[in-house]
Amino acid sequence: MSQSNSEVLRSKIQLAEPRLQAVTARFWNHPRIEELFEKHLTRLYFTIQASKPLLESALQRSQELASQCPVAERLVPYLSEHIVEEEGHDEWVLDDLEVFGLDRGSVKAKIPPVDAATLTGSQYYYISHAHPVAVTAYQAVVEGSPPRTEFLDSVVARTSIPKKALGSFYKHAVIDKHHGKALWEMLDSLPLEPWHSTLLGMNAMLITDQIAGFLETVLATVAEPN
Repeated sequence: MSQSNSEVLRSKIQLAEPRLQAVTARFWNHPRIEELFEKHLTRLYFTIQASKPLLESALQRSQELASQCPVAERLVPYLSEHIVEEEGHDEWVLDDLEVFGLDRGSVKAKIPPVDAATLTGSQYYYISHAHPVAVTAYQAVVEGSPPRTEFLDSVVARTSIPKKALGSFYKHAVIDKHHGKALWEMLDSLPLEPWHSTLLGMNAMLITDQIAGFLETVLATVAEPN
């Protein structure tokens, strides 16, 4: 029995996950997690800020290809709806940062970090030079495994991070369950050709690896006590 599109993509993500899982565990269990978390939020803002424009780019490219590509045609309604759902998510992160006393304007004025630019830039490349369906692999990684509310509660209980500073994480713990379900169902409805599936797998593994590197960069900014 052949695997569904979502099953194939999930299996490829799993191949790349060990590094990300290890660095994620290091991050949340770091003895100076409070300091790390503030730095992480600041950097995370720039990737989330780029989400809506990235989806808009994928939608535009899908509309251009729709008349000749059934995959692109089916992406149009999905992306159109998801763009609306992404509205204001970057502001949620700025709300969290205000809990740490950081001014919204000062965060927005920062130059985006190189790895945030690389993470997003790779998606624009695949959208423009391969196929806009590539963006669904990006979504599968960043939205496919949302944080659990119980886990976030445990972070609040064992650290001094205020619950209010995790506001964006708590919101994503709820909404990404629905976003993930809609994404997997949409993927399974697409008439993907083998090369589409290869593109999705390559991109998902790339993004998983890039996010691990993103977290490793944050970890390198704060030394663990001897």
